[in-house]
Order: sequence, then C-alpha cells, then structure tokens
Amino acid sequence: MLEIRLLGQFDVRRNGESLAIPSRPAQSLLAYLVLNPCVNHRREQLAGLLAPDSSEASARAVLRHALWRVRKSLGRDPAGGADYLISDEISVCFNPSVPFWLDAAVVAARLPPD
Repeated sequence: MLEIRLLGQFDVRRNGESLAIPSRPAQSLLAYLVLNPCVNHRREQLAGLLAPDSSEASARAVLRHALWRVRKSLGRDPAGGADYLISDEISVCFNPSVPFWLDAAVVAARLPPD
C-alpha cells in the first residue's frame, strides 16, 4: 500500500519501502493531487500553481517534469498494476481506486464536523 505523509517531513512509502521524490515541484504536485483524489485538475492550472512566475511554456515544462518524476518514483500499484496518476492532454488526477493511506486524511477524519 502507498503511504503518504504530508504533515511534518514529506515521506512516501510503498509496502514500507521509502520512495524518493527528490524534486520540490514533484512533491508539491503529488501532495496537491492526493489531497484531492477523484478531482480532474486542468494542466494549465497545475502548471500555474507549480511555476506562477514563469511563462506558460516554462510552467508547462515544469509540470511535465514533475509528472515524469512522480510517475518514475511511484511506478504502478504492485497489487493491481494501476497507475497512481491518471492523465490525458487536458487534465491530471490521483487515481482513487489504488489503495493508499494519507496522514492528512486521517487527521481530517478525526475532526468534529462543522
């Protein structure tokens, strides 16, 4: 199972084994996507979030590189073979059908309802 810790030290593990995601934009992208699984995020929006002061072409290059790093680091879900990220030419989302654990989701589930 993929375990992602965003609170405190950023840490990603699969079946207890640490997965290195060395790029800050790639870490930020994964965090943003996993906090909103099932949500299709438009590529231009993600590019703007990752590189807000860059030209559109540069921001898109940062996004492509971050996506490549995340995919390379995570690989596929060993149990079902599914990709952790689902993307097309327009949008990207974290695949909610793969088993994962997120520390922020555990904390949010323990908060009292509004």
